Amino acid sequence: MKNPPNIVFIHVDQMHWEAMSAYGNPYLKTPGMDRIAADGTSFRASYAAMPQCCPARTSWYTGRASCEHGAAGNGYKLSNGIPDLGQWIGKHSDYECVYAGKWHILGRDLAKSFQQICGSARGELGDAPIARACMGFIENYKGDRPFFLNAGFMNPHDCCYSAGAAGGVGKYALAESMEDELPPLPKNFVPKVPKRYAEKTKDWKEIHWRYYMYTYYRWVEMADAEVGRLYDAVMNSRFADNTVVIFTSDHGDGLGFHGNTSKGYMEEEAWRVPLIMVEKGKIPAGRVDNEHLTIGYDLTATILDYAQVPSMPKMTLAKSIRPLAEGDSVDDWREYIVGESFFAEGEVGVRDARHKTIFYCDGQVKVFDLKADPLEMNNLMDSPEIGPSVMAKHKAHLKEYLGKVELCEEGSVAKGEAVDAYNTYLKFYRNMMSEE
Repeated sequence: MKNPPNIVFIHVDQMHWEAMSAYGNPYLKTPGMDRIAADGTSFRASYAAMPQCCPARTSWYTGRASCEHGAAGNGYKLSNGIPDLGQWIGKHSDYECVYAGKWHILGRDLAKSFQQICGSARGELGDAPIARACMGFIENYKGDRPFFLNAGFMNPHDCCYSAGAAGGVGKYALAESMEDELPPLPKNFVPKVPKRYAEKTKDWKEIHWRYYMYTYYRWVEMADAEVGRLYDAVMNSRFADNTVVIFTSDHGDGLGFHGNTSKGYMEEEAWRVPLIMVEKGKIPAGRVDNEHLTIGYDLTATILDYAQVPSMPKMTLAKSIRPLAEGDSVDDWREYIVGESFFAEGEVGVRDARHKTIFYCDGQVKVFDLKADPLEMNNLMDSPEIGPSVMAKHKAHLKEYLGKVELCEEGSVAKGEAVDAYNTYLKFYRNMMSEE
């Protein structure tokens, strides 16, 4: 067996899947991320296990879905007894497991799973120290053991302090002199009260939404500067020829699409994420994979594959992306993915190669053709020739999914208002399973 490579896992927070100049977005410049895309393979059909910080990250580090690991929302803890990647790789290999930046896995002490070299703060304040800490580690690492280095950048999550927790349009006032620089509204923007943070955005005019988009792109550029510095440090180091770099985001951001901000719903802007993998001489450079559906917990299987470490217990859904990244033919890749959002109204997304169905816990259903209608503007449930048949197929997929997972019961999750939302989900899933 060959010596395993070093693994550098770079992740940002709340990045829209198309917020990168390498992907043709003209409203920002991301030279750092563009270099990663040029050097590696971009998986453009990649999704979060759940589009919210804590559950998405917990899926990364456990290899399991939100309904299994207990962290079903930002107020939930990871269930006791489920190992995380740092613990598992440290136990089953010689890897030096190192972490800098945002962790956000409740109920799990980072310092007991990784060697922590830097904490986190708001992106504007904390991302530069995270990059410097990781760069210092790479420059000064003298050990013979391979390393698993995690860099958790906060931005563009600072957008939450405008359209999210703090309210207001942006850090600075909207100036007339910059109006010509504001990006246009998305074609699927609707002037309605959005699903999330309605009180924060209910009085916004269209120009305020455009200013939100403008400032969001600046937060992405802030993250890009630090991601690029770290990536260059890796690729200019003595480890460059034996290191796998994985870049992604935990979830997306509304960015005005469908009139939404923030995250936590199953439309593409929140659920879909960027994902790029780089390894010199092994992963094709500049390649784009639009075909294979990948989801957050696949990164767990991928990292374990590279580390030559066995799967963690009960990882029934996760698949290693490594063969896809290295250009191997994979005949048995999955047909569909399932994503969950455990907010009070509750919704589950099922996506296959062409269609997506969103099941809501209140009984509503939406069906979209993502090839013909990538902006999800035409609900095919209004089309009796297509919608019901797609929904029925996706309901069968969801039942198959529920037959593979082990649902976390109420007693395993953190107490508080979020428990009611999770109980709504348990009821929805059980009703789904009991249907003939």
